[in-house]
Amino acid sequence: MNNEVAKSDSVMFNNSLISADDALAFLLDSAIAASRIEVVSLDDSLDRVLAGNIQSTINVPGFDNSAMDGYTIALDDHQVSQKNLVFNVVDRIPAGSTGNELKMGCAARIFTGAPIPKGANTVVMQEECQLSKDGTQILIERPIKLNENIRPTGNDITKDGIILSKGRKIQPQDISLAASVGIGNLEVFKKIKVGVFFTGDELVEPGNSLTPGKIYNSNRYALVALLKQVGCDVINLGNIEDKLKATCDALESLSNQCDLIMTTGGVSVGEEDHVKPAVEKLGELNLWKIRMKPGKPLAFGKVKQVPFIGLPGNPVSSFVTFCIFSLPFIKKMQGNSHYESKIVKVKANFECKRAKPRREYARVQIDNSSETLLANLYPKQGSDVMSSVVWADGIIEIPEDTVFEKGTILNYYPMNELTR
Repeated sequence: MNNEVAKSDSVMFNNSLISADDALAFLLDSAIAASRIEVVSLDDSLDRVLAGNIQSTINVPGFDNSAMDGYTIALDDHQVSQKNLVFNVVDRIPAGSTGNELKMGCAARIFTGAPIPKGANTVVMQEECQLSKDGTQILIERPIKLNENIRPTGNDITKDGIILSKGRKIQPQDISLAASVGIGNLEVFKKIKVGVFFTGDELVEPGNSLTPGKIYNSNRYALVALLKQVGCDVINLGNIEDKLKATCDALESLSNQCDLIMTTGGVSVGEEDHVKPAVEKLGELNLWKIRMKPGKPLAFGKVKQVPFIGLPGNPVSSFVTFCIFSLPFIKKMQGNSHYESKIVKVKANFECKRAKPRREYARVQIDNSSETLLANLYPKQGSDVMSSVVWADGIIEIPEDTVFEKGTILNYYPMNELTR
């Protein structure tokens, strides 16, 4: 079988629009999870992905301790649930020290976190204890029960238990939990390297003056920022000449350095769109037209076995397709077990009277002043209106081939979940 036949067989959806659901499923099936591992300190572990389960070697707490400041008592059986009991205060136990064994009917001053001494079986908070003038006795007027205000050994974490699972993206609370069982270093997946470049002779770098027919290259800065925010190492070739050879050279270079290659623009079918033919020349293109708005020309394939994602050139299209398709793909590559996007059900505070052939991802703001979440549309939904993304707190999914009334329940993607 020659190479041309092999390539044509590998193309999944070459000449037809495919649904957003099928496109996302295909990308995720193609994503190969990270396998390279490194060890980092707790200080360097934030937002990294755990490469294995974390098991505790100790109980937390490692001893029964007091849940509050007060008095710990060796309560005799006949004293349980009795009122107006008097106890001799024979010890003082601050946190970090251990007290002496208590005899029945005796008490010790104790502080939050301090170990419960041998013989003691309850703790009464200090506000409920009346201390004698000489400080040698306490009176407790209310009935006392056994095991009040005592945190038992292993109340938080039990020895040999799994406290953090493989594939978890490490958050500050996870770091605290690991530290609480004495773990100072964590095995994490190595960061994936993403190579990017940008094409278009009309593009000008911010800070320079615009000449007629030119626009500023905002996609470059948006894509690099998004990739860094989700924990990728970025190799940025910047703007390259808008020629087929230059595009092929850039793809060739990045395929030798990166785990993933991404571009914006150049994936349509115009004479000046060179990314698509360059990818096909060096590898294969598996899909490139999605039945969605904005963002129809989304390309996915391989360059020498390195995954390639080509985002559309319009700023909003590029941003939306990154969030809906690229981000779950990248998360799965990172080894993140929670790679699927979070979806919230909200009510549309607008209607759709005319069915549309493509699924639409519209920019909305949520009004949470009522009992139900209401989504309000930005008035301009064009793929060039980047101000709609800045204004929005999320993206709402308007199904294809559907009409609906105001108040219809739709899928909503919170912006803070789509960009991290």
